[in-house]
Amino acid sequence: MNCFKKLLVTATGIFIAQILQAQTHNNAWLRGALSIPISEKTTINNEFQHRRQNSFDNTNLLDKNLMFTYRHWVHYQYSKDVRFSISPFAYFSNYKIIQKQADQTAEPNKEIRFSVAAELQHELFRSLYITHRNGVEYRIFSNSQNDITRFRSRLGASYELSENITLSIIDELLLNVAGTPSEHFYDHNRIGLNMEYRVLPNLKFDIGYIYLTRLPLTAYKTKLYENNLLLNLTYKFKKYKSHKNRI
Repeated sequence: MNCFKKLLVTATGIFIAQILQAQTHNNAWLRGALSIPISEKTTINNEFQHRRQNSFDNTNLLDKNLMFTYRHWVHYQYSKDVRFSISPFAYFSNYKIIQKQADQTAEPNKEIRFSVAAELQHELFRSLYITHRNGVEYRIFSNSQNDITRFRSRLGASYELSENITLSIIDELLLNVAGTPSEHFYDHNRIGLNMEYRVLPNLKFDIGYIYLTRLPLTAYKTKLYENNLLLNLTYKFKKYKSHKNRI
């Protein structure tokens, strides 16, 4: 356990160092989710997300719009450690990442997305878990851009500090497997640290930081580097008595 705690401290130091780098883009990711269990194993989630970004001439991460999103999820808890998910509909309004003055007034690109995913967990020791999530999403855009099929794989570790507080480290890789030239097979990578706090049995929030390395479709080899501070709120309407599911 001491090794894991040292790893958390080291990762936090790395993330803070990344935040201080002036060449990175600064974003705030805000999300609210309403969770509705419809059976002991099946839950419906409705997610509303808003992301903001700094403008061309400042580093204020709340200055400009970056994204508005509504996403519908259906989660099926196959067992205590295995969960399957499907998102039959998601709507995105994506604003340009601001790299020059003109990007601040560009119209957003609309996107419809369909997704499926499977998530696994394995308990290494008491309160320490390894998690792995694989997913595929199909993205349809309102402009002339081709539809894109994207694969994403997330590996993480989480540690329960107490009954209500969980710390997590994740690394997620996203790859374009269809709809883009071969040089854009790599989409982006996320490295993050998160703290989940359960305020009430049916209310929790997450705060965290994600360092993101992105290769935009408009660039050939030039990557973007982003600091993302996140805040998520989740409210569950009803709770079924079942096994303790962490995913």
